[in-house]
Amino acid sequence: MYKLTTIYDGGISKETYGYSDALEAFDAFARCVDVGFGMETATYNLTLPNGKMYTKNFDRTGLVSQK
Repeated sequence: MYKLTTIYDGGISKETYGYSDALEAFDAFARCVDVGFGMETATYNLTLPNGKMYTKNFDRTGLVSQK
């Protein structure tokens, strides 16, 4: 199962979504393009069934990082 976890403002608000299809999971991860509902920061983690994780970090000032 693929899991997309969103964490806003360092853990104040956290949501997890599950996907059985890889294409749906990567499409949802690609749509994460800004801070969203976070006041200052947002972190999006896509976890694959084999344990590999992709991460995007966004800051209200416009700073973006991705692993």
